[in-house]
Amino acid sequence: MLGHRKTQTSFFDMLRLPHPVSPDSFYGRMGSLSDQMFHDEDLAELYCADNGRPSLPPSLMVADCATMMSGVTLW
Repeated sequence: MLGHRKTQTSFFDMLRLPHPVSPDSFYGRMGSLSDQMFHDEDLAELYCADNGRPSLPPSLMVADCATMMSGVTLW
């Protein structure tokens, strides 16, 4: 089943972040643009509509892979 992004966050979601990401950094720009570049509907036909557990949103996984493949390192 196709998972979807949750647009509403809770107070406790912010506690898991080690530190805020600068909006001017690569990761900040990627985070702000990823929902515009990658759409779940583009990959919806690859997922079964009525069987199995909901997946992670494909747009989130594609953005994560693109970030990992960018060659940007933290150190």
